[in-house]
Amino acid sequence: MKKKEFCIMPKDTFWETERKEGLVRHEVFFGRGKRELSIEDGLVIFITPALHNMSDIGIHFNRDFDLYAKRIAEKTWIEYYNKTEEDFIKRYGKSYL
Repeated sequence: MKKKEFCIMPKDTFWETERKEGLVRHEVFFGRGKRELSIEDGLVIFITPALHNMSDIGIHFNRDFDLYAKRIAEKTWIEYYNKTEEDFIKRYGKSYL
């Protein structure tokens, strides 16, 4: 049995908060060590391959979708960890709000 992956993101119409058959994990923040921070902080979502990187509407190619997820992730992180926007910027480099 696979270990449950840590996710603090709220469920959304575009993604699930746990891995299910046919879904892939997407780290909301990625690049330059941010992927590891996303995993550690629970800022991951589970989406279909088409919504990930297998179509033009995928989060890796659709800036609006990417920013939508990042804004929700930042708000969720601040609330879950009882932190501030400034704390988020220190950890992730910038604010998306």
